[in-house]
Amino acid sequence: MAASDIPGVTSFAFGRLLTPEPGTDTLSLTRDGHLLVNVAGETMTRTDSLLICSENLEIRPLNRRMQGRAVPDVFRRLASLEGEGYLIISREDERFYPLRLERDLCFFVEPLVWALDATLMWDVGMLPGSRDANPIGLVRVAGEGMVALRVGGELVAVKVSPERPHRVHASGFVGWVGNVVPAAERGSPFLRCEGEGAVFIALPGGGRSRADSGAERSGAYTVPRTADLIEEAD
Repeated sequence: MAASDIPGVTSFAFGRLLTPEPGTDTLSLTRDGHLLVNVAGETMTRTDSLLICSENLEIRPLNRRMQGRAVPDVFRRLASLEGEGYLIISREDERFYPLRLERDLCFFVEPLVWALDATLMWDVGMLPGSRDANPIGLVRVAGEGMVALRVGGELVAVKVSPERPHRVHASGFVGWVGNVVPAAERGSPFLRCEGEGAVFIALPGGGRSRADSGAERSGAYTVPRTADLIEEAD
């Protein structure tokens, strides 16, 4: 690099500011894929893997909600941030996906939800049939606003219709949008998905998946190859 190409330290610093500009979306990505949470009023986010946080924010725990009602315990994965400021949350060896809901109704696997707008309606529950061996907690999100997911690989989707149900391996299952009816199958690592809509799936990548870390603790199934994640149901 020629000496004339080397920037001054001040111009370098101000040319690479992370501070969000006015009008920046609530959730966006840095150049390297870390999550930028821009708080202007109230936003709900996890604080795991926090890299940077402006100090003019008030953080408080959220009451857990089931079927629209608050229950005594605390939904510990998300906190409410109020004020005017921002956070940067590390993607670590996974990938963040900010998504915008436009009057949609979505369901996401609870450990994969990292942030969502306070304008969205949400509550938590359990995937039918998954309570015994490998329970899968879900967050139901509806309305208009943004949500951020963090998954171990590329996020894709498959279309489900009444004529074409699918089975999806639980290790890659992320959630769904529309009138999909997924259910765990006893003795099987697959979820049967029926109805009408799209199922979100995280293809295997460099990161550790939710099911991969759970398998280490419970001796459950390991993460399959991409070709083994999805199959059409009978």
